[in-house]
Amino acid sequence: MPTCSDCFLYTPGKGGKEGECRINGPAPPDRDADRCPSRTFRPKE
Repeated sequence: MPTCSDCFLYTPGKGGKEGECRINGPAPPDRDADRCPSRTFRPKE
């Protein structure tokens, strides 16, 4: 199952901690993509 860290909108935080989604704000890297609040998950190419 893809996670936030697999999305091109996700910017990882320092040290593997919570990062930032350009659309949805702070997000943990291991959150399931199915839980994306606005269904904006786009896989990295």
